[in-house]
Amino acid sequence: MELTYLPTGQRIVFRGADDPLKLKGVKFARGYAAVVWFEELDQFDGIDAVRSILNSLRCGGDDFWIFYSYNPPRTLWSWVNREGLERERRADTLVRRSSYLDVIESHPEWLGAPFIEEAEYLRSVDERAWRSEYLGEVTGTGGSVFNNVVSVRLSDAACRGFSRTRCGVDWGWFPDPWRFVRCGWEPGERRLTIFGELSANRKTPTETAALVAGALTYADAPGEDAYLHDELIWCDDTPDGKQSMAVWRREAGLRVRPARKSNMRRLSYEWLAGLREIVIDPERAPLAYEEFRLKEYDRDRDGTWLDDIPDGNDHSIDAVRYAMMDDVLRG
Repeated sequence: MELTYLPTGQRIVFRGADDPLKLKGVKFARGYAAVVWFEELDQFDGIDAVRSILNSLRCGGDDFWIFYSYNPPRTLWSWVNREGLERERRADTLVRRSSYLDVIESHPEWLGAPFIEEAEYLRSVDERAWRSEYLGEVTGTGGSVFNNVVSVRLSDAACRGFSRTRCGVDWGWFPDPWRFVRCGWEPGERRLTIFGELSANRKTPTETAALVAGALTYADAPGEDAYLHDELIWCDDTPDGKQSMAVWRREAGLRVRPARKSNMRRLSYEWLAGLREIVIDPERAPLAYEEFRLKEYDRDRDGTWLDDIPDGNDHSIDAVRYAMMDDVLRG
């Protein structure tokens, strides 16, 4: 589709997910498309298709307002749900959730009695389906590995206040990333808090050591001098990891140990899933928040859940597992 020289005030409507991919360019006789609204966003083929449209429309002006409206798909790994998590962290984006409950008291005539009756019936027989279809909650498909994840914004004082900290590293180069996490462990409360995260590709051990040293260099209280804290770091014990750990010890003076991870993947997953809470700050550890929220059990071709946790998209989870492995074995 190619549109040129539209009169001011003209509304462009795309019907079908394939239409945006055919858009080549839009020009206006006067003005520009300051407001763009993507209705049923989840029906588009992905964020790349959305960006393709915006690249054609978002030009010729300085101020733009982009609106996205949709009912979140139930599956956690849907591209639009992952994009929603990313948008919540952006300062230039307002994310608002609404449902029929917002209007049934003030304007029930907007929906009608049959709609409300059907919604309340589903609420009584299948609350998960009701929360997904009528409240727009990303409930998952029932196969989430971690149902104990809590999103909390933490202050600097709260991050400094943990008496027990745990650090973990999952080594990587490319395309698998290198990942570092820092956690606070409260064994009496069975609560793990993930409040620090670093990620990189194509970084040498010397470079990653500098990143970690920077993360562990901080002041104990406002106004005091920052210094490198001697926190123990548990690492993936692959052959490459052992070589990297030697560089960390020799060049950066970091205290590192190999995590005893042999044949412990399933047990460590179950241990984490059995905690009372896994608290994650989505701003300080966005990758960990996404991975823990979206991790699901595997399914066969018929959609039946399997007693198996698929590998992949779990680099922060692995780093957390290594950080806590000694506690897993002890517990």
